[in-house]
Amino acid sequence: MDLTPSDTTKAIEVSLYDYLNQGYFSKDSLLCTTQAHSSNFGIAGEPIPYSIGSDNTITLILLVCFCLLTILGARLNKYIGKQIKLFFSIPREGSSSQDTTETRIQLIFVVILCLMLGINSYILTTEKITASLVIDSNALLVFFLSALFLLYFGAKWLLQDIVGMVFFGGKKTIHYRKAQLFLTACSGILMYPLVMLQVYFDLSLENAAVFFVIVLILNKILTFYKSWIIFFKQKGLFLQNILYFCALEITPVLAFCGTWLMIINKLKVNF
Repeated sequence: MDLTPSDTTKAIEVSLYDYLNQGYFSKDSLLCTTQAHSSNFGIAGEPIPYSIGSDNTITLILLVCFCLLTILGARLNKYIGKQIKLFFSIPREGSSSQDTTETRIQLIFVVILCLMLGINSYILTTEKITASLVIDSNALLVFFLSALFLLYFGAKWLLQDIVGMVFFGGKKTIHYRKAQLFLTACSGILMYPLVMLQVYFDLSLENAAVFFVIVLILNKILTFYKSWIIFFKQKGLFLQNILYFCALEITPVLAFCGTWLMIINKLKVNF
């Protein structure tokens, strides 16, 4: 009896099914081999664990920042000595001007600092918070956290400029803003190697926190010195300088830390 193509297909299918699943020719060594291979077919392997060092977004950000630090740092090299000398000297009333190129370069360094703080916050968030976040994209989360720091610096400087213009005048406020910009740009340069060590050399969060606190304390000490030199030294108002520093430097930092924690808690997915 001749079999049609459909019958042939059906016969083959039944034969394979019986051969593999119903135990026919169970003593056949070929069957054992076939079953061994078929039992492993389609089993998913172990997923590769996520590593921040292999994240393309983080790598691209660090590469771009490295190029900017190298190129702009070379251009800013001739200004560094002048800036350090001006920082530790008493500003003159008529010397409030600043090179536009220098200001733009320092602003770029501020953006780099915000990106480094954003990556640092991302590492802290992903390691310490096990819950899922509303923002599931790594790149979007890094840029969101960086934008928070950029907003913090903008809001703090705006508040300081308003207070300075009201109580101390425009020229002193400009001197203080230039000093703040210089200190923040230097902090961005110092934070870059810290983030590199965290991403590619597995620097612990504890050691990173120690380095960050040292940079922050050094920044605040120099800021306190500069506010004393510019605003209060001529009048001998040391206690007023402490009040100014606590109100416009320490309080914004504490307020931002609380806001940052609140935002991170809001980003958690509540099941």
